[in-house]
Amino acid sequence: MDDNKVHYIAVTGIIRNKEGKYLICKRSENEKAFPGKWCVPGGKLEKKDFIDKPKDTSDHWLDVFEKVLEREIFEETRLKIKNIGYVSNLAFIRPNGFSTVIISLFAEHESGDVLLDKEALVDYNWVDLTQVKDYDLIENIYEQMEKVDNFFKDKKNTPSQTENYSQERSEENSNFNIIEQIRFFVEEECKKPTSKYGYEPYLGHFIPVVKYSKILGEKFNADLEILEISAWLHDIGSIIHGRENHHITSSEIAEKKLIELNYPTQKIKQVKHCILAHRGSQDIPRETIEAQILADADSMSHFDNIIGPLKAAIVYEGLDQFQAGNSVRDKLIRSYNKISDDAKIIIKPKFEAAMLLLGDQNGICT
Repeated sequence: MDDNKVHYIAVTGIIRNKEGKYLICKRSENEKAFPGKWCVPGGKLEKKDFIDKPKDTSDHWLDVFEKVLEREIFEETRLKIKNIGYVSNLAFIRPNGFSTVIISLFAEHESGDVLLDKEALVDYNWVDLTQVKDYDLIENIYEQMEKVDNFFKDKKNTPSQTENYSQERSEENSNFNIIEQIRFFVEEECKKPTSKYGYEPYLGHFIPVVKYSKILGEKFNADLEILEISAWLHDIGSIIHGRENHHITSSEIAEKKLIELNYPTQKIKQVKHCILAHRGSQDIPRETIEAQILADADSMSHFDNIIGPLKAAIVYEGLDQFQAGNSVRDKLIRSYNKISDDAKIIIKPKFEAAMLLLGDQNGICT
């Protein structure tokens, strides 16, 4: 690997609150880069930040830095931000010899109180430009804050393209904020010791359901926001309470959580319908395209993770390996038969591969 061609890309945020103060955080002494220094929150751009999301053009994802900043700020501090704009960029060499390019952005604090991720950041404070000089800051952060401060001083008298752009981005990214908070809620519930099936369903079921929901949603011009929220929450009742009536418990949990997040009442009703109707065994009529897509995506996800159903059959249902294989094979056949024709086309190669792998009733591959 050519070290000259290897770069980390990171995004950091100068966050300003209504009192005109800026958020600074202290890095853990265990951090490899700048241990113990005061900084502003942010994080690395990774391929997963965009690769599974819908493209904004036929070939490209747009505004990736802004979306990463929103995610990182929420994960590290639990703050929601708005009105994102550009400050500067810089590069440095990490202790491992690789270079890092940092994109510095600014944003305004929208809501939430600071709750730090104590693994990376151990302390925080809101400071003005005079106070920040008393802290052991990473180089150039003060200059970035000063640039942002001057921008806000001039803002009232000279509206800029950055301001207009930031206001547009705030509205555009409101959907991202609600979806990210719901995703985070589901992941945290899966991580808890009380989770009925542990963390594995998050990786092996929730993520594939979201993936297929977005694929079908784009194909049929469905409401992607309703779909993604429904996909993240459709089985949350199983995680918290268990499988029995999980379509009902999931819809109740979804309603409560979305009310907490001030989600529109009419949209909450749409999400609840998707969740209630996704369970094929209940024969609840699917009144919207989003409800049908979620049901298809739920069944399609079974083909992404055969090991998960096999483990459930053996560990949780107490079946032997042959019984488990038969049970999973029959479940996959039922799943395949009940999905729509468009979903069948997408999932057919995985269905055929699963049938070949699971074999006949004696476990013999044909």
